[in-house]
Amino acid sequence: MAEFSAPFDESPIATQSQWSRMARRWGLDGVHASDPASTVLKVTGNGSGNVVLAVGEAFVNGFYYLNDAAKNIAVTTNAGSTARIDTVVLRSSMSAKTVRAFYKTGGTSAPTLAADENGDYEMPLAHCTVAAGSSVVTAVNVVDRRWFTGRGAVPGIPGARRPSVRGQLLVEGTDLYVGDGADWRWLASPGVQEGTYTPVWSAGSTALSWGAASTNIGRFQVQGKRATVSIYLVAAANPPANPGPIQASLPPGYPCTPERRATFNWTFTSSNGEGAAVGVATTYPDESTTRITRLRYGTSDGNSASATINAAALLTRQPFNIRPGDVLTIDGSYWLA
Repeated sequence: MAEFSAPFDESPIATQSQWSRMARRWGLDGVHASDPASTVLKVTGNGSGNVVLAVGEAFVNGFYYLNDAAKNIAVTTNAGSTARIDTVVLRSSMSAKTVRAFYKTGGTSAPTLAADENGDYEMPLAHCTVAAGSSVVTAVNVVDRRWFTGRGAVPGIPGARRPSVRGQLLVEGTDLYVGDGADWRWLASPGVQEGTYTPVWSAGSTALSWGAASTNIGRFQVQGKRATVSIYLVAAANPPANPGPIQASLPPGYPCTPERRATFNWTFTSSNGEGAAVGVATTYPDESTTRITRLRYGTSDGNSASATINAAALLTRQPFNIRPGDVLTIDGSYWLA
């Protein structure tokens, strides 16, 4: 096949097929509407022998379509014994050299749409249910099936936003918003889809080693000012006893906010016959914004209702002697600095 490129002075767009092939790359087929709730090219039924197509514009197979006045489209009589599902379509026809609205009959399900980009190509507007022996379609028997053209995200300047458009994306700086018709709602900010790191462990100010063969994996995800962390540790060595609380580092480059503490869940399972436990892990920003500094579990000084409830820090050998094969996990999220 010979190469082709256009439009140039010596190589113009010469055929409708070339135009269609080029234009359908500019945007998706669909109805031009700022809001799917609009009535642009919407089909309605009123109990007569017609359905009504509202005014509006569309692209179909790269061709432009305009209906500038409400249009009656005749309903084909259902001569069968069961209800029939029909479709109102916009049909682009290479042979007829037009885009026009048509009423297309179906059966117990809607008819198949033509999809020949070099011949007839159809885009649905509505499904219409016609009762057996009838030629009328009421309002409740019309189901909207319009496609809509895509709208790319538009840039915005803080303090100078355009009016909100339902379904429209707005990029302001590096933040993404979506319009609901009344306001712009924040969707996302730059972050990390999925990252991994090797947590650094300590007991107080003393570095902890769980053994060279240990499994020590941290996974994290960042969206906007929120980070989610999951740490999975399988010990391969028995670190010495230390009176300082066990600590684990947060993902490098993502310190927690100094304004508040964050809470995580931790679980411990012993492979050495010492049972299992769950507790709460916490950041203490006044001590460090880069570490989870406390892994706590609930205790009390007795069994009575008046017994004092307290929380003790998990140590390397208290209340469990953490040894090879034991599993410690930490999961939670925190606000970034």
